[in-house]
Amino acid sequence: MGRSKWNLELYPISTHFKGCIVCRLWRLTGPAELELDYELSFLTGDGSVLLPEIILKKSCKSKYDTKSGLRAKRDDVFVHKKHLFIPDDTLSIRCRMWKSQGSISESGMCSVETRINTECRCFVGEIEKFCSLKTNSKNMVCIKSSEKGFPISSINLYIDLDGKLEIDIKPAIYEPKEMYRVKVFIIDSDRNRVKSSHGEIFDRQPFCIPLIFSKDYLLENKELYLPNDILTLHCEVSFSLYSDALQVTKEMEYEYDCLDIETAVTTETNTDPCSVDHHTESLTTLTDDLISLFSEGILYDTKLKTVTETFPAHTVVLSARSAVFKSMFATDMREKRTKYVDIEDLDADTVRRMLLFMYWDKLEKLDHECAKRLYFAADKYDIVSLRHLCSNFLKQNLLYSNCCDVLILADKHQDKDLKRSVQDFIAENDEAVFSFDEWKSLEENHPGLTIEILHTLYMKNKKT
Repeated sequence: MGRSKWNLELYPISTHFKGCIVCRLWRLTGPAELELDYELSFLTGDGSVLLPEIILKKSCKSKYDTKSGLRAKRDDVFVHKKHLFIPDDTLSIRCRMWKSQGSISESGMCSVETRINTECRCFVGEIEKFCSLKTNSKNMVCIKSSEKGFPISSINLYIDLDGKLEIDIKPAIYEPKEMYRVKVFIIDSDRNRVKSSHGEIFDRQPFCIPLIFSKDYLLENKELYLPNDILTLHCEVSFSLYSDALQVTKEMEYEYDCLDIETAVTTETNTDPCSVDHHTESLTTLTDDLISLFSEGILYDTKLKTVTETFPAHTVVLSARSAVFKSMFATDMREKRTKYVDIEDLDADTVRRMLLFMYWDKLEKLDHECAKRLYFAADKYDIVSLRHLCSNFLKQNLLYSNCCDVLILADKHQDKDLKRSVQDFIAENDEAVFSFDEWKSLEENHPGLTIEILHTLYMKNKKT
């Protein structure tokens, strides 16, 4: 486009958006002014889009005129949704550009891989007289040996009132652009390393990571873990300095038909809220008209009755969106004769949201509990697109505290894809998940599921 050249740049630390990583598009060369549309998106491991940012009719007058960018919370990227943003420790970002007006004479795709070089340092530390340590106390780990250039200045062991253990780590020299990955092992009496915890340090110091073993557990097994009443820790710290670590390691180029990219762009922009400028305000769409019918409650020919509320609806819309409703109204079932459907296992808010989706094809703001209830409703009435959206929401919002809950849901509804995602999440974060009460409840009430998880972990560790 106008013989312009571009850079796609990633900022792990943003000065304008605190606590975020930002990706921006910069123009290097080209005409004095250029109008274009572009889209930036994070991609998951299977190519699904996360947090797309679409900019339409952007008039770029200089290199520094492209101010909009793609951003995500660092806690989501590196902690809460790490399995989505950086599967296999790889962050994938897609940039698509096209002219706001006119045709494109030549289309192409370029894929570039940038690898961050890292270094690893190790140390061995001890805490003596472990049995006499008190709860609600911080105890210094005495470093017995460490490799040259070890980037940590101090490490402490904290014991809370419940006897749970945390490692408190402070970097020797903390720079915002530096990141550290920490693995902590307990050295047992046979000098074997027993993995106890891991975590990443970024944007904050000192940094605390919980150990999977409690003080009581170590005392109960002191012959194995506390020889001579000494707790011995082995710590590995991997780190990289971004100014020196980025190297482009691979570049590939492909060309494909211009029609492919234009079709993809049209689909993308028409489904994004940012594209409302493409619609004339004075005109209404089919969706607008259907929503009007639903909101005004006119011309309805059936009702959905919950315990607390009744909703008027249109059989033609319900039948078009749900195979179950279609079967009800297309055959001589009771719901067709009585002109109402009793729904006793769904609350009024869930039915309202389900109907709104069936008319509008969009979801209101979701939370975990709401997504679970809508997933149940979508599965019951075979609303495939709603079930897919709820499943994706649950995948993207997996946490240590709710993954067992989602696992039970996926197993109950025989959703192999959702179940596999939860199993992978637990396998990736096993120490943290196992420390939550939700896992203990799963062990007691669903032993079959816990056996499946442990088998997955065993196979994964066997491969590595």
